[in-house]
Amino acid sequence: MDRIGSAAIDFAEAAYDLELSQEQWLPNLLERGLPILEQGLGVAGYEYGRPPDSEAIELLDVHVASGPADFAERHLRALSTTDPEVLRRQLNPGSATTGSEHSRDHPEELAHYISHVDYCRDVLFLTAADWKGAGVAIVAPLKEVTTLSQQDAQRWQMLAAHVEAGHRLRQGVAVGGANREGTDALPHDAEAILDASSFRITDAVGPAKTSASAKRLRDAAVTADRARGKMRNTDPDHALEIWKALVRGRWSMVDWFDTDGRRFVLAIPNSPDVTDPRGLSERESQVVTYAVLGHSNKMIAYRLGLSTSRVSTLLRSSMRKMGFRTRAQLVNEMGDFPALE
Repeated sequence: MDRIGSAAIDFAEAAYDLELSQEQWLPNLLERGLPILEQGLGVAGYEYGRPPDSEAIELLDVHVASGPADFAERHLRALSTTDPEVLRRQLNPGSATTGSEHSRDHPEELAHYISHVDYCRDVLFLTAADWKGAGVAIVAPLKEVTTLSQQDAQRWQMLAAHVEAGHRLRQGVAVGGANREGTDALPHDAEAILDASSFRITDAVGPAKTSASAKRLRDAAVTADRARGKMRNTDPDHALEIWKALVRGRWSMVDWFDTDGRRFVLAIPNSPDVTDPRGLSERESQVVTYAVLGHSNKMIAYRLGLSTSRVSTLLRSSMRKMGFRTRAQLVNEMGDFPALE
């Protein structure tokens, strides 16, 4: 990480940029993250959607940030000839791994990709897609078959968590703006506004009005400000570690400037939406969904902005309600658990 300095935080910040258009967001995200994403053979990003009432995955946008002139064409050929079920599996929410690791039990999947992108031997990919396959994937071909170290894997998973949260936030803000009536709502339907100089809450609505929520939001804003300040250069690993993808499973903290150019921080609702009929709470459903996807308690805590001990408690209570004794039983039997939207 030393060689790329602040690039990890630059990349995470770009995920939450609400001022850019839909067409600008992905190119800017890749440009800001290029120093950490580039592995020598190119970087590309792809936005996917799911047509209504369809199992198909629809390619919405492609942007190549670096690499050979025919990189996009080769990659698209590989995708278009990949079995749809395999493609859906590869687009698991919040994945950050290499093709060889992901296809360990199905090596033919990586072989198929390499048959089209034949100048690489592996591929690094990050996905920020929901369970339905709508979202973003970022790929960087690799010169050699690569197994990520535990530290590298954690780094990429943290970055994927921010891309996922940022993409979901932008979708939610766009929908909220289209449906908004009247002018009483806070900017971007935020539930709190904090002064960026003092981190004092200047306005709050709904759940953010409680004293406990106010303290958590202030603490989160201060921590994110530290991570995005000098620490991004002096200790980027720690900066990324302390800047969680959400606050208490509900809010994203985003910069906003008023008409006078003054900076504020918005706490915008951005909870992964899980509707589950099994009697679990919203937070339990989120924890179970990420557990079924294979995330560790530590990474679930990072994604939701909870303590690891809180995640453990929520997972135990969920398993008890559903009648599972072990995590392995949960994962094996709950593959159809409702999607994170």
